[in-house]
Amino acid sequence: MVQRLLTLTIALCALMGAQPRVDPRFTYHRIICVVPFTGSGTSADPKRPLYSPTPSAVAGQGSPTPTPATTVTGPPKAAPTIMAYMHVASDDGKFAIVEFVANDISAFATIMADKSITVFVKGTDSKASIEVALQKYKKNFSLDQFGVVLP
Repeated sequence: MVQRLLTLTIALCALMGAQPRVDPRFTYHRIICVVPFTGSGTSADPKRPLYSPTPSAVAGQGSPTPTPATTVTGPPKAAPTIMAYMHVASDDGKFAIVEFVANDISAFATIMADKSITVFVKGTDSKASIEVALQKYKKNFSLDQFGVVLP
């Protein structure tokens, strides 16, 4: 009996190691959107895509204090925030095509509520529909060469 259990455990461990890893471009929650640029271009107010965190907020300096979420068990959780983003300027330079990455989809609530911008949810919207819509802003745009990779 013990020998069979040990054999089964070893077989299961061997199978778990054989599973392929998920491509880092498909981890976390991701949205792709077209937004205008904001900021004056100074070091205090850098030019960046709308809704993107400031460099000091990404580095953890000057970011708003996390609001604790109440849970039945466990410690309070920090409010969801954008972990990373990547952008490329449109052909006319007026807009940015941006991919935002967060642990929780609720971090994008403000962005998704803005009806004046184009938003795509990666994994929900098809690759073809995203590329066709974004090629209006950036000729030859391809999702294969665009995206944030996080460990």
